[in-house]
Amino acid sequence: MKSFTVDRRNLLLAGGIGLLGVYVSKSLVFGETKGNRVVVLGGGYGGVTTAKYVKKLYPDAEVVLVEKNPMFVSCPLSNLYLVGLVPYEQLCYPYNNLVTKYGVNFVNDEVIGIELDKREVILGNGRLKYDYLVISLGIEYDYEENPALKEVYWSYPPAFRQGSEHLYLKRMLEGFEGESILISVPKMPYRCPSAPYERAALILSYAKKEGLKVHLYFVDENERPPVLTKGFLKAYQDFYKDDATYLTSTKVLEVDPVKKVARTTKGDIKFSMANFIPPMRAPKLLEKAGLLKKGEKWVKVDPMTFETSVKNVFVIGDSAFTYLPKSGYAAHSQGKVVAKVIASRLRKKPWEGELIQQAVCYAMVNLKQAIMMNVEYKYNLKTKEIKKEIYEDDTWKVSTAKRYIEWARGLWRDMFT
Repeated sequence: MKSFTVDRRNLLLAGGIGLLGVYVSKSLVFGETKGNRVVVLGGGYGGVTTAKYVKKLYPDAEVVLVEKNPMFVSCPLSNLYLVGLVPYEQLCYPYNNLVTKYGVNFVNDEVIGIELDKREVILGNGRLKYDYLVISLGIEYDYEENPALKEVYWSYPPAFRQGSEHLYLKRMLEGFEGESILISVPKMPYRCPSAPYERAALILSYAKKEGLKVHLYFVDENERPPVLTKGFLKAYQDFYKDDATYLTSTKVLEVDPVKKVARTTKGDIKFSMANFIPPMRAPKLLEKAGLLKKGEKWVKVDPMTFETSVKNVFVIGDSAFTYLPKSGYAAHSQGKVVAKVIASRLRKKPWEGELIQQAVCYAMVNLKQAIMMNVEYKYNLKTKEIKKEIYEDDTWKVSTAKRYIEWARGLWRDMFT
C-alpha cells in the first residue's frame, strides 16, 4: 500500500463539505514522522482536549486525532436528555473547528491495534506512525465479569457510551406503560460514579411529573453511593422513599428477558423495564498491545503525567488507573496535563510550575435541583509535592442545577471553540 502524508489543503478539501464533521480519506496511511507527530486516539473529552491544547502550546506539532464516530456526543448531561431537560443536539459537536482553527488532522476511522515496537497505530483502513501517542479510548463493557448482562444488552442497553444507546433508552422511557423499573449498578470503579444514582432520581421525578405509578428497584453492588453519598441518600429518603427499593451490596446473577425477571443475590425481581449497567474495563486492544496485563482492567500510568511504562505513550481518561474518578471532566483535565508534558518535551524544555488535575461532578436529584463536588490534585514538578483538595455540596439547590448546565456549556466551549 502506498504511503503518503496528507497536507492541510487536501485535508480541508476532504472534509470541507462534510456536515457532521471533518473527514480524511479512509484509505489514509501517513508516511514517516519528523519527530513532532502526536497521535491522539479517541475523540471524547480527553482526546479532544489533548489535541487542541498540544496545538495551542506547540503550534509546530503535527497533531492527528483518530475517532471512529463522525461527531462528538457527550455522556455528561445525557441523563438530563433522557427526561427531556436538554435536547439531544445540545450534546453534539462536530470536529470541524479543531481542524480549521487549530490545525488538528482528523481521521474518521477505527483503531484496530497498536504496535509499540514499530510506533504505529493500526486503523481500519491503514497505518499511522507516531512520535508521541495519547490513548483516550474510554471504556468497554466487561461482560466476562457478568455474562448474564450480555444476553440482555440489545433489549436493555446500559447507555454508558455515547450515541444510540441513549436514544433507545429514552424511547423506552417515553413509551413506558408498566409498573416497575429495575436499574443495576456494578461495583466501583466504573464510568461516572454518580450517573446511575442521578438517572434513578431523574426517572422517578419524571414518572411523578407524568403521573405514572412506578416503583423503581435499584440494585447496587456497592454498599452506598460512592460519591455525593449524603446528598443522594437524603434525596431518596425525602423524595422517593415510597417509590423506590434500594438494595445495597446486591448483584444481578441472571435475567429472563421473556418473563422479565432478574435473579439477584437477594431474591427475584420482576420488572417492566430495565437498565442493566455492566462492569467496565479499558479496551482489550490495550491488552493486546502490551499496555495492560492479562487480568487487569485499567492501565497503570504515572499518576501525575499519565505516561505508561513505554516512553512517550500516555493513557488518559477512563482507561487509566489514576487518582481521579472516571469522568468526562477528569479526562478533560488529564488532557491538559498531557498536552503540557508533550509540549515541553517537543520544546526540549521542562514544564515549570504545577500540573493540576481535577474532577468536577454535578448530579440532579430531581427535575429542578442538583448537588455537586470537586476533587483537585496539584503536583509540583520541582518538589514532587502533591496537594489534594475536596469540596462537596450535598444540599440540593435550583441554583446548582443551573450551574450544572453552564458548567457543561463552558466545558464544551473550552474543547471546541
